[in-house]
Amino acid sequence: MKSAKTKFIITTLVVIDFIVCLAVWQILRSVVFPNDSTLGQLRHIALLYATFLFFFVMYDMYSSKQDKVFASAVATALSVLASCIVSVFISHILRWETGTFTVWIAETAVLELFVVLWRTVASLFIKRFGEKRSVLIIENANNTSRLARKLKYASNYGRESYYYMIDESNPQEIRCVLEQKIKEYDLIFISPFISPENSALIMREAFVQNKSISVLADMDTISTMNGKIYQLDDTPVLEKRGIVLTKMQRFIKRSLDIVISFLLLVITSPAFLICAIAIKLDSPGPVIYKQARYTINKRVFSVYKFRTMVQDAEKAGAQLAGENDPRITKAGKLLRATRLDELPQLINILWGDMSIVGPRPERPIFADEYSKKVVSYDLRYCVKAGLTGYAQVYGKYNTRVSDKILMDMIYIFNYSILLDIKLILLTVKTMFIKSATEGVDEDRDTVLSSPEREKERRDKTLRQLGEENENFDYYTRL
Repeated sequence: MKSAKTKFIITTLVVIDFIVCLAVWQILRSVVFPNDSTLGQLRHIALLYATFLFFFVMYDMYSSKQDKVFASAVATALSVLASCIVSVFISHILRWETGTFTVWIAETAVLELFVVLWRTVASLFIKRFGEKRSVLIIENANNTSRLARKLKYASNYGRESYYYMIDESNPQEIRCVLEQKIKEYDLIFISPFISPENSALIMREAFVQNKSISVLADMDTISTMNGKIYQLDDTPVLEKRGIVLTKMQRFIKRSLDIVISFLLLVITSPAFLICAIAIKLDSPGPVIYKQARYTINKRVFSVYKFRTMVQDAEKAGAQLAGENDPRITKAGKLLRATRLDELPQLINILWGDMSIVGPRPERPIFADEYSKKVVSYDLRYCVKAGLTGYAQVYGKYNTRVSDKILMDMIYIFNYSILLDIKLILLTVKTMFIKSATEGVDEDRDTVLSSPEREKERRDKTLRQLGEENENFDYYTRL
């Protein structure tokens, strides 16, 4: 449930977005192009703002989540550009006057300037004065979780995390958390290594105190998200739906794949040429290489990509790319950072091996190994592999496979055309965000999980618990 402060911020953003949009329209109509009949029509500004609102919602610009200032500016710029393009396209279809090309370019440029400036200022104010949520991370001192450390040390705007490592065998520590600590925080995260009995106690107390609770998502919770509760005689029953797309969904998805991939192939043809020249000038070898991948029903196909590594990159055997991997060429680093190396996959999509949106196509040599280690891994083959997807947008290159599978399942269970559109738009945004293309890096987690750091966090927990409970025997627990 959104707080009053969050609702006020979102409402203010919606209103001022409209005011800025209206002001730009009025400036262009009265000062820059006073004789243009198109700008004199109210339906022009109405259509522009409607598309403007749609793309802002798709980019989560009206959520309570505080994004980085640069990421917010990128999303704003992309939203404005998409709004102007779509509004002109719709006007042509409806046979409305669209004005000259000069008017359209001027309108887009001025909107970009004012809206990006306003939204950047808004991001800075929200970061400084927006609602801050305190998070209590409850961890098992004898069985620590990588996820809990990640939540503690990750950069999350609007959240202040506090890490408690409790000994579940000590009733005093459990009682101190239940009676003293929960009430001090807005959100309670319960580590998956906390026992079910204590988790139930913590949840019940948090519910009573109207606190938000976070737990690790798994296949059971994801499949329950869209479940339907009904009565079977006098017993409540939860019905979970299957994960196979309907015939109509498959038809619409395939139709969009054909249209979008064909248009993108035409539009990006100059980029194909530039990438090919860059690769050839940078290192010897083919421009495009193909590689065996899995798609729907675990069918093997050949995926096409621009070559980003040296020609003999896998002479020692197949291996995942790491951060600062020496096998990656100079041109390859740029192509990977901008994801332009994925462009040839548009051919795979047009031929039907892939979809625009779906789980990442994985190599059989790695996928077969993952399926042995990760529960429900093979469920991702219920849909076609995708050029982009939920895991590609919200995850990073170094996100663990188990987490990526959960993201794939979230996409499959919640599939809709609007979700596909949203993920396509967010993919464009991630091309400008470096963190989404980072390589595998375990060094940081190794440092954070070292015995010294774990003992330091445990000692801090004991001190904090001791301050709340005079009878807590802190010194005998060290």
